[in-house]
Amino acid sequence: MKGIYLFILSLFITISVSGGAFANTTYTVKKGDNPKSIAKRFNVTTKAILQANNTKSTNLKPGTKITIPSKKKEALRKDKTDAKNIKKTASNNIKTLLHEDSASHIVKKGDTLMSVGRKYSIAVQDIKEINELKSAKLRVGQKLLLGKTVPDEYIVRKGDTVWNIAKRFNIDPQDLMDNNGLKSDSLIPGRKVLLKAAAEIPEPKIYDTILSQAPMETVIESAPGTSALKELGLQDRLVLFAKKMLNIPYRFGGNTLVGIDCSAYVKKVYSLVGVSLPRSAREQFAEGKPVDNGELSMGDLVFFKTYASFPSHVGIYLGDNLFIHASSRSKKVTIDSLETPYYIKRFIGAKRLIEGKNEQETTGQKS
Repeated sequence: MKGIYLFILSLFITISVSGGAFANTTYTVKKGDNPKSIAKRFNVTTKAILQANNTKSTNLKPGTKITIPSKKKEALRKDKTDAKNIKKTASNNIKTLLHEDSASHIVKKGDTLMSVGRKYSIAVQDIKEINELKSAKLRVGQKLLLGKTVPDEYIVRKGDTVWNIAKRFNIDPQDLMDNNGLKSDSLIPGRKVLLKAAAEIPEPKIYDTILSQAPMETVIESAPGTSALKELGLQDRLVLFAKKMLNIPYRFGGNTLVGIDCSAYVKKVYSLVGVSLPRSAREQFAEGKPVDNGELSMGDLVFFKTYASFPSHVGIYLGDNLFIHASSRSKKVTIDSLETPYYIKRFIGAKRLIEGKNEQETTGQKS
């Protein structure tokens, strides 16, 4: 648990703000002026003007010269304060939540699905699906599972598929198929399928309220080592952003720091260099220019067939037969080798969206 605490807290420590010397403006007070009207004119806050002039008085004498703080300087001060508050809140929330049993909730008088969902940052629909509720009615003393506990097995019902069972229990479809020796997505009603072996995944629900306070871009782009981006070529920049997201937990269907899946990870990394991609691996496979296995270049997308007959897994090539991806097998964003037997067997092709290190030479970019 201590390791999880340090990992999450480190995400906020990386929200660093680089300062600089910004010039202030000197203004001569005119008749009828007051801090509020001056602040509005210069698009700063009244508080900033009072602080810059070390005064609490709102009465300004005509002819007096006052300092108008730089908007950039004020924004910098606000960013530092926000970062400090986020870090403090994150620390306090993590300490509280790590001692809280969020595997289940015993319904108390006055509880509703909405209030329970708010408390644990879980969607009402997710609570209903996990607990197989057909209505929103709750009874006092009822135990609600919150997604942390996964049963050992599940009895297939009419209409069930590998995909919707995996989604219901927040596990990876390929794990579900591997654990049960399945070769197709179709299932026979009444069949018993094993879930427990695929349940050892990060438990992101309890961190949603913490990490949602800082956008992913803020954490990644402001992390140490990203200050000299202008000196890097497009490929190097892409790889830098990709590696800044190492160890973020894997989460099927996820697209945040709390948990992310393979296609959302690729989409997010490429968006940081200005290239827009579709959401799914299947759609991403239709982008860019095909590349032979022996001609792979840094930044190329590599695709695999895992739980489906179509492209269902994607990563970013790093060179030396290595690629980085959000792995359901490792349960996090990690680096693997294309020469691993598992990936050799499932590799289906690669696509190139950026050419060399020239930022002007991009393909697959959408306006």
